[in-house]
Amino acid sequence: MKGIDTNLLKIFVTAAEKQNFREAAEELLMTQPAVTKSIHKLEKQLDLMLFDRVQQRVQLNANGHFFLLKAKQMLALEAQIQGELEGFQLGLTDRITLGVAPQIANSMLPLIIKQFRKDCPQVFVQIEIMPSNEIGEAVFRQQVDIGLSKMASTRDLITMTVVDEPVVLVTSTRLEQEQVEKILQKTTIYTHAYSPYWEKIARQLPGYCRIEQLNQTEVIKTFVKHNLGVAFLPKSVIQTEMKKGELFTVESTVSNDITSATYLHMKYSHGLFEKFVETCRKVY
Repeated sequence: MKGIDTNLLKIFVTAAEKQNFREAAEELLMTQPAVTKSIHKLEKQLDLMLFDRVQQRVQLNANGHFFLLKAKQMLALEAQIQGELEGFQLGLTDRITLGVAPQIANSMLPLIIKQFRKDCPQVFVQIEIMPSNEIGEAVFRQQVDIGLSKMASTRDLITMTVVDEPVVLVTSTRLEQEQVEKILQKTTIYTHAYSPYWEKIARQLPGYCRIEQLNQTEVIKTFVKHNLGVAFLPKSVIQTEMKKGELFTVESTVSNDITSATYLHMKYSHGLFEKFVETCRKVY
């Protein structure tokens, strides 16, 4: 069965409720022959008789009663979709789905969500935590509306850099500048396994440095807090721990001028998405 013309459905529903083609025609501002022709066309599409014709009268049969409920459901769904589409075009959608990298989720995301709730209190935000290297694909396939990632995407997306922040050397205690080189020589240096900036840092480190790659920023921070080593991380990732005095940063010639970008990916532009972009930039 091919797609049914909604105009035929509307004519059928009116005729079924009236059980009189003439009265249906008057209500629809049509001629009676036009109503009759439309009902015949619908019955042909369905390959079902919907009305019994008895002595110049029409009466819904069992097929017609069953299909009447379905026709009303289809028309209601069409009206709902049309209303939602019009609302979407006007920027009135009340839901947004985010795909967020763990590193961002554990640092800046709470601040972003808190501010976005102030900016758009009527919008419900659904959050999906996923690796940075999967976010671009999720946005491309429209599994999420917006992606916040630490990696660029090769997909054809609207991508913008929300922030390009410094990468800092993170320690569990305050260090003087002259202690940095000794620390890098004798302790383990932790790095995130998928950090785009790491190759630049690694090229500047002596070959004897002990480097350990982990795939969770929270684990790296925990190890550093327990004085098991140091790490190179984006500054925003440790701002909470810095305020609490749990972690410290120190100037390092190794990470000098090396930055870490946070990318925002969208499949298409929309007024609500633009508001979220503004919130992100405001927070960062």
